Amino acid sequence: MKKQKFLFMAIAMVALLFASCTDPEEPDAPTPTPTPTNNSFPNSMPACAPFVDQIIDGGFENQWFNQTTSFDTYLEYRSTVFTSLNSLHAMLDVPAMQLTQSPITTYCDSVTPHTGRFALKLVTGELRDASHGRLLIPGATAPLDTTYVYQFLTPDEFPDGINVKRPYTARPTVFKGYYRYTPVAGDSASMIVRLYDGDQIIGEGVQMVYSDVNAWTGFDAHINYTSSATPTHISIILSSSAGYNFADLTNCQGQVGSTLWIDDLEFEF
Repeated sequence: MKKQKFLFMAIAMVALLFASCTDPEEPDAPTPTPTPTNNSFPNSMPACAPFVDQIIDGGFENQWFNQTTSFDTYLEYRSTVFTSLNSLHAMLDVPAMQLTQSPITTYCDSVTPHTGRFALKLVTGELRDASHGRLLIPGATAPLDTTYVYQFLTPDEFPDGINVKRPYTARPTVFKGYYRYTPVAGDSASMIVRLYDGDQIIGEGVQMVYSDVNAWTGFDAHINYTSSATPTHISIILSSSAGYNFADLTNCQGQVGSTLWIDDLEFEF
């Protein structure tokens, strides 16, 4: 009971740090790209556009906002398509958590975007707990809902892991975009889209990256369907370490410092 009370208090404190988006129905690490410093970023999350057919803000231009904790201010990205794992960084603001390190894993790159002003930069990091040691946190973004921190902290109550699906009923044929990648010690990156009918995967498009890719490179991941059913949900996961595990975020595999840049994502139909 004491542990449960502590977890609820921790989640409540973390939740107060974040402006919420109304969900639909349902080797050392390299020096990070400096956070852009200008006054064009709001202090709360911009309004979310509905996720109907096309990827919303696939160029990562419009959903950045300043996230402020009692000890830090950093740029956060959140839309109806993607939520980063940066919320774990805010857990440092909860003294009872006894964290000694919790990374920012999603950055806004204003220096080398493919097009426009910004690109998404994902860097694998690690969370360190005074009692339990090191926990790898992939540089990943996915359609997480605002309860994912609670799901992460109470795995016994969520045996299926963190929810990474959004309601979606279209049938795209190609998942495409541009990327760059700097792996550490043989790490690999992945960009994956999955379409679901309920809990069953009926379509999947996968782009894996196994080596250094210094220049912006296009990818076209054709989505292979195993059913003619209309999808009910979608998941898009971008990760600088392909060994992520959203069913058990405490069991991710990868290398701290692996860095994936993503820009100009879109679907073809």
